[in-house]
Amino acid sequence: MSSDRTKDAEVKAPVAVEGIERPRVLVVAGYDQSGGAGVLSDVKTLEAHGVYGYAVCTGFTFQNERQINRIQWFSREEIAEQIDLCFAAAAFDWVKMGITEDVRMAGEIVDHLHRHNPVVRIVWDPVIRASSGREFWTSVGEEWKAVAAGCYLLTPNWNEIGQLYPGADVLEGCRELTRQTGCHLYLKGGHHPVYPGRDYLWSDGDVQLLEPEADGEQVYAKHGSGCVLSSALSANLALGYSLPVAAALSKQYTRRFLSSNKTLLGWHRPLESRMG
Repeated sequence: MSSDRTKDAEVKAPVAVEGIERPRVLVVAGYDQSGGAGVLSDVKTLEAHGVYGYAVCTGFTFQNERQINRIQWFSREEIAEQIDLCFAAAAFDWVKMGITEDVRMAGEIVDHLHRHNPVVRIVWDPVIRASSGREFWTSVGEEWKAVAAGCYLLTPNWNEIGQLYPGADVLEGCRELTRQTGCHLYLKGGHHPVYPGRDYLWSDGDVQLLEPEADGEQVYAKHGSGCVLSSALSANLALGYSLPVAAALSKQYTRRFLSSNKTLLGWHRPLESRMG
């Protein structure tokens, strides 16, 4: 296990040049009225990086940044129709997938995306439970591993990885998953029980640690911060960065998001304003 901290944090993302075609990322996730999570948050993050986002809605959550009352899920046919319309208008090499009704629906979405583009690279953020405590998946079995095998990158947080590997050594599970499936894994460490903010990037059984910046800047809990990190990863990968560099840049961006204000809803700063 490697414990070297990445030195890619010095790298800065390019500014989109006027008149040049922007990279596109397709988002497949839920709709959150507060804009803190789901497709609204994802598209805000992509836009801040100079990436154009299309959005497919998997479900409509009746919520604000503090609570979820209920969810109205879209059927597989409705989700597929939305995906078809997006691919009819544009080509997508990168997709960010968020909340789904269950693991089976996630698998069906992955399969449908691969029918449009056999080499599409999917960043899957497996949202099992909302920060408000609302459970989305009623059960978690072994089926999720087959879905992960069809993805490029998995981005669970510490609580979610514990649900995916209940009662097991989660770090060993991450190592084996990336070695056996070829899927990379970014373990978000905001809920790390011992080292809050320590993230793990796994590739082919090897791990790289990404430690929180020790600059004294105050950060605040934010609704949807996991969505932001996963979308930032998707944006930086679509911009052409290698996974280690994209991970470092995305962690930086998320920290700025967390420090943007004291409320539960963070602010997205346009890319140009972060380049000074």
